[in-house]
Amino acid sequence: MGIGTKKYIGLFMLAFLLGGLKHVGAQNDAVSIRCVAVDSAGDVTLTWVAPSPAALSADGATGYTIDTSSVSNSPNSSIAIGINTAFTSYLIPYTSLPKSPNSEPIYFNITTNNTNVNTNYTSSTVSTIFLTITNNIGTAQLTWNPISTPLPQGSSKWYQIWREYQYVWSLVDSTQNPSYIDTITYCDSTYLKYQVRIADSTICTSTSNIAGSKSKFIEQFGPPQVVMDTVSVTPGDSVDITWAKSSKKNVVGYIIYVYNYHLGGYQDIDTVWGINTDSLLYYTGGGNPSDSSITFAVAALDGCGKVGAISNPQNTLFLQVKHNLCAQFNTLTWNSYEFIAGEGGYLGIYGIGGYKVFYSVNSGPFQLLASLGKNVRSYTDSNLHRRELRCYYVQVYDSASIDTTASSNIIRDSILPPPPPKNNYLRTATVLLNTSSIQIVGYIDTLSGAEYYAFQRSDSGSGFETIYTMNAPRHTDSISYIDNSANPTLRSYYYQISTLDSCKKTIDSTNVGQTMHLTAVGQTNGTNTLTWNDYRNWYTGPSYYQIYRSEDGVNYTFLSPPIMYSSAGQNTYIDNISGITNGQGTFYYYIKAVENNSAALYPFTDTSLSNVAEAYQDPIVYIPDAFSPNGKNNIFIPVGVFIDVQGYDFSIFDRWGTRIFESIDPVVGWNGRDGGKVVQQGIYIYLLTFTSSKGEYFQRTGTVTLLK
Repeated sequence: MGIGTKKYIGLFMLAFLLGGLKHVGAQNDAVSIRCVAVDSAGDVTLTWVAPSPAALSADGATGYTIDTSSVSNSPNSSIAIGINTAFTSYLIPYTSLPKSPNSEPIYFNITTNNTNVNTNYTSSTVSTIFLTITNNIGTAQLTWNPISTPLPQGSSKWYQIWREYQYVWSLVDSTQNPSYIDTITYCDSTYLKYQVRIADSTICTSTSNIAGSKSKFIEQFGPPQVVMDTVSVTPGDSVDITWAKSSKKNVVGYIIYVYNYHLGGYQDIDTVWGINTDSLLYYTGGGNPSDSSITFAVAALDGCGKVGAISNPQNTLFLQVKHNLCAQFNTLTWNSYEFIAGEGGYLGIYGIGGYKVFYSVNSGPFQLLASLGKNVRSYTDSNLHRRELRCYYVQVYDSASIDTTASSNIIRDSILPPPPPKNNYLRTATVLLNTSSIQIVGYIDTLSGAEYYAFQRSDSGSGFETIYTMNAPRHTDSISYIDNSANPTLRSYYYQISTLDSCKKTIDSTNVGQTMHLTAVGQTNGTNTLTWNDYRNWYTGPSYYQIYRSEDGVNYTFLSPPIMYSSAGQNTYIDNISGITNGQGTFYYYIKAVENNSAALYPFTDTSLSNVAEAYQDPIVYIPDAFSPNGKNNIFIPVGVFIDVQGYDFSIFDRWGTRIFESIDPVVGWNGRDGGKVVQQGIYIYLLTFTSSKGEYFQRTGTVTLLK
């Protein structure tokens, strides 16, 4: 081959390559439409990515042409010609469109017009997103078309659902599907509008038409049923209640229920707020999980005040123990646990995997004692040793996830009775003022192993009988009980508090407290005599007694000075009331004993009240034998004290036995008149009847001389 031949072949190859490069450049002249946005007026904005400026220049691009169609995906009607190639977006007024994008999808493509090549390049076809709404009962059904299939390069592939309520737009949800069901959560009946938006990753967002229903939307249903998860007893005998949060968006809280076996139904115990709240630590007031299994349920509450259906019930694990001290073994039993692991367990998909028994020795850490099958309800612990305090609890676990558990109450049991307390003390036994009840208050050793406390009473100081037994509190050093079966007006009572072990055997008793019994007797010399026994047995005795008196039951007054304690056993006080000239003659007294805690044995100083005793004074009456209506003593009236006004009657009769005056008021006397005129001088008969403060009936009769 000659040199000339090689030259022509080289020129041909160069021309071929240059032509090939130019052809490749022309292939990139088609724009990439990324977004189609419909605005509220129905105008449409197309946004695209243009070819490279070098490619456009090489092919002699003169501009873009936008074609549209409403009936197919092959637009052939030009609506914009000669668009500058520097543009990357274009607004098309709705008046230039073949139809409204509010009624159907509108299709578009963009052609790049070239002069240096024989081919004009056209983009892929896209369309507006046409959104339709169907108003179903309680929901809005949204459907729409994609702008292209597949979606443009760079699309986020997530459609955003926007909703307008009361002229405010808000994001509802996102989906990758071209349909969505919006559950209506508004309480009022209202018109709603929707729009679908899908973003390009870099430059723009496609928006659908704004669609709404011709009829109002309204919420029709309350929240769906909540699914209970677990109920677990805590070491403090509270219950940790958990559930799955509601799927309804306008849920504002949850109502927690406990099943009341006496009423035969559920009663609400608490309300917790927030849709994402899924637990409640309930401090049981209506039941004790250490006494029985307690059943709980939950219902969702939405913002419209509607309460959903009550969930599946969930009961606590109730553990009990029976011990054999001689054989040294404990038998543990518990009830079955109905469901676990939320919805899966409730619907029977997973269920209970089994039970684990844990134990602790002498308040040490809990450790696994046994793993048991799902149908086992008891276990015998025979590995016991003397002088051990053992605690147990049972845990149920899910068959699919052993980390999903619920625990029972904790049982405490020991082989031998716990050691007696060191500092238990009966602080006071006191009559509650103006009642027939006696309150017993005790101070206890919280570090002891006591299980129960028994309040005991005796009439004589021996042969105590238990009147009330309570569980030993764990977080306070004070216990009390009000004895409503006593009659402190008749006698003094003796009280003590006994400490009981888990077998309810007495392991310790406090000092004995004796209440004060007060008597009060009215004397004829204008005094009242009070008698009472000493309060016993404070360790250091009483310091002094304070005496309080009330006249006719109105306002008690302290009679000073106090009576110092003398260990006399019986005490007497004479109250001189001769200077009291008003009232009905009933006097009420009570005594307050004040503890002498000078040695500071305990961090308190207590008091004790006696019963209220009554003393009565007989009436004292003076009746004059003459008076003068026109003289200095112009009113004839009996003068007396300690007369009960309720039974008072004073009458005047003439010598023929005719009543000419009567008064039922002790301060109203006769002025000597009858019918407005002064009667004649002479002798008249009076009759006075009255009762004393203690209800005794008195009658006085006699004559009075009227002088002029």
